[in-house]
Amino acid sequence: MIIDIGSLAAGGDGIGRDDTGRVTFVPLTAPGDRVQIRIVKQTKSFARGEVEQIVTPSPDRVAPPCPAFVAGCGGCQWQHVAMPAQLAAKHAIVVNALRKVITTIDPIVAPAPPLGWRRRARFHVDRNVIGLYRTASHDLLSLAACPQLEPELEAVLALLATMAKHTPLPDGEVAMVRGHAGAIAVAFERPWRAAATLVGQRGIAGVIADDQNYGTPVIEIEPGLYGSPWDFAQASAAGNAALIAIARELLGKGPGDVLELYAGAGNFTRGFTEDDWRVTPSDAFEPARPPPRFITGPAERVVASYQGKPRAIVLDPPRAGAAEAIDGIVRIAPSTIIYISCDPATLARDAERLLAAGYRADRAVPVDLMPQTSHVEVALRLRR
Repeated sequence: MIIDIGSLAAGGDGIGRDDTGRVTFVPLTAPGDRVQIRIVKQTKSFARGEVEQIVTPSPDRVAPPCPAFVAGCGGCQWQHVAMPAQLAAKHAIVVNALRKVITTIDPIVAPAPPLGWRRRARFHVDRNVIGLYRTASHDLLSLAACPQLEPELEAVLALLATMAKHTPLPDGEVAMVRGHAGAIAVAFERPWRAAATLVGQRGIAGVIADDQNYGTPVIEIEPGLYGSPWDFAQASAAGNAALIAIARELLGKGPGDVLELYAGAGNFTRGFTEDDWRVTPSDAFEPARPPPRFITGPAERVVASYQGKPRAIVLDPPRAGAAEAIDGIVRIAPSTIIYISCDPATLARDAERLLAAGYRADRAVPVDLMPQTSHVEVALRLRR
């Protein structure tokens, strides 16, 4: 079957229509491709296909820069798509997801370079092979390099791949993060007798192996923001700086009280505090170095028990969104809500509930924090 690919879906697949007009998802395609496919799954409403042959390549199709991507690595979805087409696709994904929430979306912001932007990463280890899973599988692809990593972090991956040739690595996940001043921390899910030997190599300041710490595994990721390799931090330093600037712009200057939900280690807290807001940050887990007035607890419990009257609530939930916290946010009734999301679909779901409670969305800014992938961040402002 031959189909034309018209757009890219939120999960990364190209979208076309089969002979009956049914929506068909095809991975590793670009808008404008004409491809011969084999159907591998079908329902009444959609089908999935695999490329057998590219009949006519899209003008937006490019040669992937990474051999691992060609070999099936699942870390990226769009290395075969030109950057302008990637940005256009991400903007379209946000527009489509938020069509019932807001009519005008800002142009997408693209602060990160196409490659070499990742300061934080996780890899898998299985039977002394370190790497990433192939797309839609648990087949581990061995990696000694990854062009998405900052060069210093790529050197740590290469070191571990080399060590694996003569020193067994522990099975499970291995995480790594690089701080703004160059310090690197590495963490292994399971115990490893050789963990201490990494300290001092390739800029590694500390290592965690299961519950054992060596050196200094909690590092300053950004000025005033500390974390270990297991802690969440935005993967791109440049992208995170842009996202913080956008959040600060949307919130505006203080003074006033801000309740921050899903605050992590205080990524946005620092900027809001500089803008003269009195911030009460909260998260389900207490970070290694919590900012002042930090509340530990799930967002839904925090908003249920919160007794203040903040001018604004800022939330940056995980991909699943903040469904459990929406009723509590409505009860508190701040004049402004800044909702930062890594999933436009769950953002739209939660925002529609806020609209029904009397809020109006007046600004939405998409941000490409992760080039070569289908992920897109959105900062949405709602006001009463």
